[in-house]
Order: sequence, then structure tokens, then C-alpha cells
Amino acid sequence: MTFDNEWLFPDETMKAVDAWSRDEDFRVRRLASEATRPLLPWAPRVALPADAGLPVLETLYDDPHLYVRTSVANHLGDIAATRPDLVLATLQRWKTSGRVTGERFAFLARNALSNRLKEGWSPAYALLGYAHDTPIALTPLILERTELRDGDTLDFSAVLTATATAPVHVMIVIVTTGPSGRPREKVACVRRATAEPGQELRLAKSYPLRSTARWKVSPGPYSLTLQVNGRRFPAVAFTVLDT
Repeated sequence: MTFDNEWLFPDETMKAVDAWSRDEDFRVRRLASEATRPLLPWAPRVALPADAGLPVLETLYDDPHLYVRTSVANHLGDIAATRPDLVLATLQRWKTSGRVTGERFAFLARNALSNRLKEGWSPAYALLGYAHDTPIALTPLILERTELRDGDTLDFSAVLTATATAPVHVMIVIVTTGPSGRPREKVACVRRATAEPGQELRLAKSYPLRSTARWKVSPGPYSLTLQVNGRRFPAVAFTVLDT
């Protein structure tokens, strides 16, 4: 039946899912999360409200098995696509509970808010302890080559300095224009570290520039920038040549 244009899962089904979340077999516990995910990528989607599975996640978020916790993080990531504030509040509540701490909590939060971190959403960074207004400076990006082809390696470097001790979360952002004329971005983590005053933090990486199922490297102009704690710094240009 329907109510306010949203499908409701039968109570009997949710009771079964709740039982799965308490099963001795970690694979069954994971199924409790996967079965209620709103954006499950490998199966037909069940028409549920985005937050329908949250009661199940409350049972599973501190599960001893990484396989289960990964599903919980992915499930939250689905919810974050439309309700990021709800995910943020849920993660904050879990953090406050003390049931999951340290790297286990950071793993949940980073994966649940992965897309929001890539977009530079400051509340996601703040939850993980990375201040958006961290007092840092970044030298101009240096590219070893500015003309590349699909399959080449994009080698870049820069140096970060800080005037106070500060955790930093550094990402690269590669931008180009798609066939439709709209910008396309490829964002990836470079480094997570703590910057200390008076010490240079070198940021260097050899990034494989190759086509994947989700990212087609096409000939044309591109730009590369570094994003630190959600802030994007000046970009440098490079060109992908036709093979």
C-alpha cells in the first residue's frame, strides 16, 4: 500500500530484516543492510523511503566484521545522496555513543560521506576533524608533463605549509568538459596527514590517467587542482592528446 506517495515495507518483512541484523552469521547480518539500501547498485531497487533502513543500521554500525561495517557505510552513502544532513546527524550520534571510535568511526564516516567530501562539503570535513578554514598555504602545482595520452601517468607536486598544527585531508580534482558540454570531475584522495608549523608537507603523486568504466579519458583540455579540507586551490592546465 502507499502513504504520502511513499512505499511502505510490510511490517513482517522488516521484522525478518531485524532478525537478520542479529544473526550469528556475518553474511546474514550484512544482508540486513544490503536488503534495505535505497540505491543498491547490483539488484532491483526496493521502493523504500531513504531512511527506512536506519533502525537496522543502528544495530550494525559497530559490528565486529568489516564486511558488515562496509555495507553500513555504503548504505549511509546511499542516504547521503538525498539527505546528507540526516547522515551527518546519524554519524554524529554514533560518534557520541562511544560504540565506535578512532579509525573504525573514521572509516564509516569517510565512506558514508565520500561523495560529499569530493564535493568539498565543509560539514563532512568538520565531522572528521578537518577544519575548512585551516591556516595553510600551498605552493603552485607543478606538472612534470602538460601533454599526455590515455594510459600515461600524471605526475604532480606541491608543498603545503601551516601556521598551526592542523590535520589535512588532500584530494586531487581533475576537470574536463564532457560530450554534453558540462564539466566532468575525477576526484581522488592524495594524502591524510597532520601539518606542523615550520615544516613543509610535500604533496606528490603519480596518478594513472587511464579510462575506466566510469571515467573516459578523451582528448582535449583538462585542469588539475588540489583540494585541502574541502578548499580548492588554483588549478593548472594540461592537455590530453589523441592516441
